[in-house]
Amino acid sequence: MTNTTDAQLEVLSHHYSETFELLKSDVAKRDRLFLYLLIMIFILLFYMTVPTAVIDWLNAFVTSQAGNHGKIPVPNLIDISFINVALSLGLLSLAHTYFQTVLHVERQYDYVYELEKQLSQHFDELAFIREGKFYRSRRHLFSRWTKAIFWGLFPFLFLLFNVIWLIFLFKISEAPFAYQIVDTVISASIFTSLVFYLLALFKKS
Repeated sequence: MTNTTDAQLEVLSHHYSETFELLKSDVAKRDRLFLYLLIMIFILLFYMTVPTAVIDWLNAFVTSQAGNHGKIPVPNLIDISFINVALSLGLLSLAHTYFQTVLHVERQYDYVYELEKQLSQHFDELAFIREGKFYRSRRHLFSRWTKAIFWGLFPFLFLLFNVIWLIFLFKISEAPFAYQIVDTVISASIFTSLVFYLLALFKKS
């Protein structure tokens, strides 16, 4: 190798290491967001099951933090319509950020594969292939099953959950019309993010 080639290889190798570390960080962020999204869905399911109990608990908590401790009767500070909007916004924020992170991770993987391809040419295709050629040529059934869960089953269940959430908002919660409009806009944003997310995933595949 010439000095120029050695220098280029050193820069490329250093760039690969930095990129791979960033990818690991993004993957950890994706996994955390997925966990947070599941927790939010669990909270929403619990809220849909006993909405009045949740509202009563929140109002009691706010009253106790204000130092009243039940000594003086006070009107409810938090109503069900406000909670509906707050939870919808929380779901939108988590879902949109999760979708963005997943797509970013997938793009980063493609870039890492390209870097590995460039580096492996300098080592007779015997190095820098752990996440590249080896993985792509020997995909196991479990990897395919994992992909089916995160690319197919989870989006479908998430879509189904959002339909159930909309039914709750309009049929059970009896929120005022103004709140229903806000909830509709938020839910439409969630559906739009999900559609663009799926289109990007399947276009990539």
